Amino acid sequence: MKTQITGIIILLILASCAEMKQRDQKSVAELFPPIKIKEWERTPVVNGRLPTKEEIDNGTALLYYPNPGRDVKAYDMKLPKLAYYSYPKRGKKDLVVVIQIVQSKQDTMVGYRQLTRLNGASVFSHFQFLTDEEVKEVMEKSK
Repeated sequence: MKTQITGIIILLILASCAEMKQRDQKSVAELFPPIKIKEWERTPVVNGRLPTKEEIDNGTALLYYPNPGRDVKAYDMKLPKLAYYSYPKRGKKDLVVVIQIVQSKQDTMVGYRQLTRLNGASVFSHFQFLTDEEVKEVMEKSK
């Protein structure tokens, strides 16, 4: 069930990106430019609610629910957040900026921006959110 829901959400993201490109003629790279680690806190996000279609189109959010049920809501966490995203089958993890978290009965999905690449979405359990101290360490290493 989780796999099916995840698949549907990813398809919605892809469809949204394709629609955006046709309508606005903006490339995905323009919508999601690289993030400078020292400026990660300035990454655009939507807090405390589900995003509008416009916010999906302008790259502020990734996960769009056109007709959300009562159980679909924004996860209660102030964003953006730095986290490590773990690739389950590759044993690799990347530092990412979490820009959206949506909770439902079935699962909790996370929309994220990679620092040097584009964006993605995955289930909440694939993320390790950094503590304030860990963020300070990352910032020190980036100097």
